[in-house]
Amino acid sequence: MKHDQSLVNDMELPTIVHLQTNDQRAYSGINELWDAEIQLKNYNQAIVNRFQGHLAGKHRILDFGAGIGSLARIWRDSWQVRPDCFEIDPSLRSVLEDRGFMAYSELDSLPGKYEGVYTSNVLEHIEDDVQALRSIHELLEDDAVLVIFVPAFMCLFSGMDLAVGHYRRYGQRELREKLITAEFMVVQSCYVDSIGFFAALALRYFGHRDGSILGNARSMGFYDRYIYPLSQLLDKLGARFLLGKNILVVARKKPLRVSREGMLA
Repeated sequence: MKHDQSLVNDMELPTIVHLQTNDQRAYSGINELWDAEIQLKNYNQAIVNRFQGHLAGKHRILDFGAGIGSLARIWRDSWQVRPDCFEIDPSLRSVLEDRGFMAYSELDSLPGKYEGVYTSNVLEHIEDDVQALRSIHELLEDDAVLVIFVPAFMCLFSGMDLAVGHYRRYGQRELREKLITAEFMVVQSCYVDSIGFFAALALRYFGHRDGSILGNARSMGFYDRYIYPLSQLLDKLGARFLLGKNILVVARKKPLRVSREGMLA
């Protein structure tokens, strides 16, 4: 497990770090997934709205790392699109199936190629994220779209990240370079949730130093109802170009010769 050691040394580490791998597929933050689905309604809807803006008109869509299906349910209920779901945790896969989604644990068992793939807060859990991006590339039709939502700024890396098995938080340049390595063309990149940057910074230095909890449901609900709408407004006014708690990246699959150029002209 590789981290920026200078950041890790000065935080109080959790006793157990839960890493999700092909051999250890159980995810350690299942309770927090349920809390987030209940408490972060505005936040989750906003994420799907952003994804839908780049995947509009597409019907063969994959949710890569679907969890309990919080975002997939919004796709189905708001946009009448039922994504296929890739999820390696067997208990989460059972939830997805109970909710009426086709859930797969192996990439080679997926039924075909997709017009679009989205992944939200997943790549940071994967040690070899470039290989994961290459695998997603193979799942996409030519000219299909990948939309990525991940935590931003390694300076915000906290005991909370360690507790749920994050290998990293991302910088825009790092993620762009990894996408180019995986033969994608980067179309758009921006920060999301500008106020969330400062909330995460406070968490980094003052909150949850034992890394044992992600934040209680009451605080999540308060942030979602009262703080996040203001953060969205600041993002629209230009803060998304400066900082944010997360990064949103849109990339496109192109033939090898074109995708090596990296950015869309």
